[in-house]
Amino acid sequence: MRRLIAFLSLVLVAIEASSNARASRPAGWDEATHGRDAVPDYARVFAADRVNRLDITVSAADWAAVVADMADMAGPFGAERQPQTPAGGFGGFPMASAEAIAACSGKTVGDSCSFGAVTNGRCTQQMNGGALACVGFDGPGTPPDGGIPGGGTPGTGPGRDQGADDVDIFPRTPIYVPAEVAFERQVFTKVGFRFKGNSSLSNAWRAGVEKLPLRLNFDELEDTFPEIRDQTFFGFPNLSLTNNGTDASFLRHRVVTDLFLEAGVPAPKTAFVRVFLNRGDGPFYLGLYTMTEVPDSPMLSTLFGNDDGNLYKPVGTGGRWTQFFQLSFPKKTNAEDEDWTDIQEAIAVLNESRGSAAAWRARLEARFAVNGFLRWLALNTMVGNFDAYGGLSAHNYYLYGSPRHRDRLYWIPWDHDLAMSSGGVGGGGNPGGGGGGVPPGGGGAVGGGNAGLDLFLNSTGANWPLIRFLLDDPVYRAAYRAHIEELSTTCV
Repeated sequence: MRRLIAFLSLVLVAIEASSNARASRPAGWDEATHGRDAVPDYARVFAADRVNRLDITVSAADWAAVVADMADMAGPFGAERQPQTPAGGFGGFPMASAEAIAACSGKTVGDSCSFGAVTNGRCTQQMNGGALACVGFDGPGTPPDGGIPGGGTPGTGPGRDQGADDVDIFPRTPIYVPAEVAFERQVFTKVGFRFKGNSSLSNAWRAGVEKLPLRLNFDELEDTFPEIRDQTFFGFPNLSLTNNGTDASFLRHRVVTDLFLEAGVPAPKTAFVRVFLNRGDGPFYLGLYTMTEVPDSPMLSTLFGNDDGNLYKPVGTGGRWTQFFQLSFPKKTNAEDEDWTDIQEAIAVLNESRGSAAAWRARLEARFAVNGFLRWLALNTMVGNFDAYGGLSAHNYYLYGSPRHRDRLYWIPWDHDLAMSSGGVGGGGNPGGGGGGVPPGGGGAVGGGNAGLDLFLNSTGANWPLIRFLLDDPVYRAAYRAHIEELSTTCV
């Protein structure tokens, strides 16, 4: 009895502490705009008829911490800053030097390169889909050779899983620090602020560009600051801020994401926003960003009618689906539940014998929304988005196992700032290529070459089985063709 009484006392203390924390909400807190149950205000946050202003304030000490963390992974800020060309570069980004571009002549994205003091470089796409240039990867945070297909033993190096992909540049995620965010006279405190991105972040950081891609997580720091527990931004827990560093038009990410939504493909909402940053020495205009909804409870509930399923954001070559690597599928929901059955079974079925095609299709469709993927693939190919599954990246997508659909996995596209290029997934311009993880013919837009769009992805190999195995099946190939024909008259 005494143990029971003691236990109940602890529960009451915990409830009282939680109530006190909620009662001492920050000044200006309004459950209708800040609370977990706030109705997602799409019209306000993702306005289509105006460009809103977003003010972010980070203390000088916290700014120093995020800079030190990035320097530990990527070297000093601006370490590869090049003089501006007369044209001034693209979107405020300096152009690469002639030597850096020459070092990648005849190469493709991800190939090894060197010039001058850069001894361990990788050929990287420059601004606005321009020429390849050699970017150094020496020093802290250097991707291990094992991250390059054919270049060593997969899984070597810190922070790498056993299927690490060459496009995962950083060994870990940048740290969060507290920030204050102001929007339309509403203030949100103790917001988790960090840098985000992969090549977009690396290129900007090394070039010394102040306009870095950012992520805001409004309840990330709730354990440290319980007064902001379950905080949202007008109903949205997370926001992604894309700097459009490789797109001088600032249109690709937003237009292509909107095209997917118009086509009925599950995709996030986007909006333009002017960002002002205060790092302890007064606010300054950072630039125009594309703000993107991060797949989370509002988006999942809106698109699938629930948010209780497993949400994955793949990392490494496990995201290709050639075999299942648990570490390649970190959970964004249900992180405490040690169950990866949905994705594990989907990958296993995809790679089963297809001798009995009808039975294989039935088993696969029970675990994966195949038609939705084919529709995404058709439109993604048509808009020339080569930084996606089948091209340069095995991580630019989310997967959601919807409980309303017996945990069937649905494809959610992500990151379209390199779309609308001259090649595309499976595009021409790389005859006999395939280096750096790019399949032969895949990624012709890189470097500007284009020998014609491989619309039916015939050159994509079995190292991208969701493409190769599906399009080798006559039923799925016919469905893909039907999507191409429809979308060519309705969306593109």
